[in-house]
Amino acid sequence: MKGALGMKTEVEFNEQEVLPEEETNEQTNDTLAEDDEFKKLVYERMRKIHNEGMVVGLQTACHTILDIVYSFERSAGKKSANDYKRLIKDVKRFCEVGTSSNKNSNSDTENAEETTSETAQN
Repeated sequence: MKGALGMKTEVEFNEQEVLPEEETNEQTNDTLAEDDEFKKLVYERMRKIHNEGMVVGLQTACHTILDIVYSFERSAGKKSANDYKRLIKDVKRFCEVGTSSNKNSNSDTENAEETTSETAQN
């Protein structure tokens, strides 16, 4: 049917667009297969990004600990047992902040930054 302006009416348009049931099922199966492939690709990419982030975090932690140790080694004078105890305490504090369960707490992060900056200055 054509409307007053010679355009197809909604009823006629919808009747022409209806696919046979077989084609609809095949199309749905293809879409599901593509979705599964897409989900697998997204999962693999997310896992790769997660692993890369873990590596970067590990490298940062190792560099920070090395900076603490190097600054201790470079300090002038003879080192006493108390100096070594302080070094261990600084490294221990850094590790405790990194593994604390309160990751949303800003005070822990600020304490870690202060400790790192103080140790780097020494």
